[in-house]
Amino acid sequence: MRNILSKLLVFICVIVLATGSTLSVSASESKALDSKQLPTPAVNFDKDAVAEFKLELTQVSNNAPLSKGVDIEEIKKGLQSTSSSKDGTDNVSPQTLTDPYEPNDDSGTAATISYNQYTYANIGTAIDQDWYKINLTVSSDPDEIVAFLLKDIPAGCDYDLYIFDPNFNYAASQNPGNADERIYIDVQTSGTWYVVVVPYSGYNDNANYKLFVGDAWQNGTTGWMPTNLTFNFTSSNVGTILPYQIFDLSYDASIPDSAVVRYIQIDSTGTGNWGNQVKYLYSAQTDTWYETFVGLDYVLDIPEDTLYVKQQWPITTKIQYLYTPIATWTPNIYFAYKYIIE
Repeated sequence: MRNILSKLLVFICVIVLATGSTLSVSASESKALDSKQLPTPAVNFDKDAVAEFKLELTQVSNNAPLSKGVDIEEIKKGLQSTSSSKDGTDNVSPQTLTDPYEPNDDSGTAATISYNQYTYANIGTAIDQDWYKINLTVSSDPDEIVAFLLKDIPAGCDYDLYIFDPNFNYAASQNPGNADERIYIDVQTSGTWYVVVVPYSGYNDNANYKLFVGDAWQNGTTGWMPTNLTFNFTSSNVGTILPYQIFDLSYDASIPDSAVVRYIQIDSTGTGNWGNQVKYLYSAQTDTWYETFVGLDYVLDIPEDTLYVKQQWPITTKIQYLYTPIATWTPNIYFAYKYIIE
């Protein structure tokens, strides 16, 4: 009896192994067939429409060029000074809008600010300088760039942004008028860095500017977005890749121009019932079709930090089973991305 059972088990194992081998070949052939069935969509990756953001790093030095006739030595006086320009003398008027960081008119009274948080303050007089300090550390990650941003400069005012490293090397952003000021730094020296807001012309003690020191690369998402595309499943197209339709994000103002994809999901929203769905997504940027696992939402093999979100995305699909006479797929899509804060 034992010999009979042993032979039966061996026979079953042989059948299972043979069947598994057959299934593996079948799956491989099916995927090769899919790639031949997928056309090259008639879309182009428009680099003009997708503003290819080049992160221009600024280097601190002891002789960085300045504009507007500014003498850096005048700014550097704040590195030695211990007095405040708001000292109660007759030439200083009280501020209309409370500035919680005053007095902070030199390195000795510089206000400590937090990383990755906005600071709101104002310029109270024509000679006011706002000094801040923050501890920064050298990183081994080349993507860890620090952004220094000065935003929301009041209308009619021209404020400039200066930074000093622990060795008092400096960099500056001196855009005209109330345009935002931006400096991106690959920190090479750990220690206390000083950030200085200086009025070139005009001031407004009743309107705050916004200052940011933090990671240049930030994470964001689109959230789940309706594509407003409709794919109809019938008994005649089961097992067939449907004609693609285009979901266009080229000019979506809610997405930063610099946004690059971290991952993508496409859901299975629709009416009716179907099974074993594969979803396909094309990028003209890489001339590649990407796909999901059967029945799942995540798009596979997306190259990291490469594909711009703001482009045209052809989408199509295929199902293996249809459980109702007809069904309709109206996909929603989700992009997780990283972008340069501006």
